[in-house]
Amino acid sequence: MKKNMKRVGWVALVLVGASLGLYSCIGSGDNYNAAAQLQADVASIDNFLDANFLDAVKDPTGIRMVITKLGAGLPALGSDSVDVDYVGTLFTTGAQFDAGNTKGLVAGYIDGWKVALTTLPSGSEATVYIPSPYGYANVDKASIPANSILVFNIKFNKVLITKAQIAQFKTDTTSINSYMTTKNITPVKDPSGLRYVVTDPGAGQIPGWYDRVKIKYDVKLLSDDSHVVASVDQTTDDAAVRVVDNIHALQIGLQRIHVGGKITLYCPSGYAYGPAGASAGGGIAVPANSPVILEVQLTGIVSQ
Repeated sequence: MKKNMKRVGWVALVLVGASLGLYSCIGSGDNYNAAAQLQADVASIDNFLDANFLDAVKDPTGIRMVITKLGAGLPALGSDSVDVDYVGTLFTTGAQFDAGNTKGLVAGYIDGWKVALTTLPSGSEATVYIPSPYGYANVDKASIPANSILVFNIKFNKVLITKAQIAQFKTDTTSINSYMTTKNITPVKDPSGLRYVVTDPGAGQIPGWYDRVKIKYDVKLLSDDSHVVASVDQTTDDAAVRVVDNIHALQIGLQRIHVGGKITLYCPSGYAYGPAGASAGGGIAVPANSPVILEVQLTGIVSQ
């Protein structure tokens, strides 16, 4: 399988230098039409899922995931390393072409795995259906013919946290705790390590990982909360994104309130904009490794 702010949901605020390649395995044949192949593959997968009454998460890329166990952790970032057990088979024949355990960088895997591992909470188990352009496309790969739809049964064991990430999280959490004490704030301490205060719980539905949500939020630096460094408004149907397509802090926080609710998140940098920082309006809004405060309002969930 081996061979960057998450894919959507940034709008006014984006990670510095982030990108996600989609077709890195495509060959150079003059007659290859990736878009047409993708459309045909997705149709085949969806027909199969419908015929077998299988409920799948339908990613906008065309990748489909039938989740048999939803993990309690967070999805990986493209820069993370992961531990995954897997069995790979061909969609058309069911023939197994690979199986085992892998530990490696998400960025080093085929594009279908990149999508799955950054949208499945760690600890999840799922069958992932990968259209050929997100696999090996029109390239023969050992026992995998060109233009093959791939099926992986995966057990996403965990994200492999580095010593540097642990040290940064401790530093950030110390700063957040000190801020809380100084401001006389008593937050909820989430099992993930995120601190938050629900200012209005709301009265509507609580969104799940794959719900498209309407939100707006202001971003402040923990080191200087006197002004807003960026504001994001995604309160229209067109601007709405799935919970899972946001940064980790929002993924956690949005699932702690109902529609109509408001929450303030005190975010270690690893749950926010990380070592890359973030830009807004052509300038640096959030420096690298900066804890931030997000003041979030959940205004709606878009019907699927």
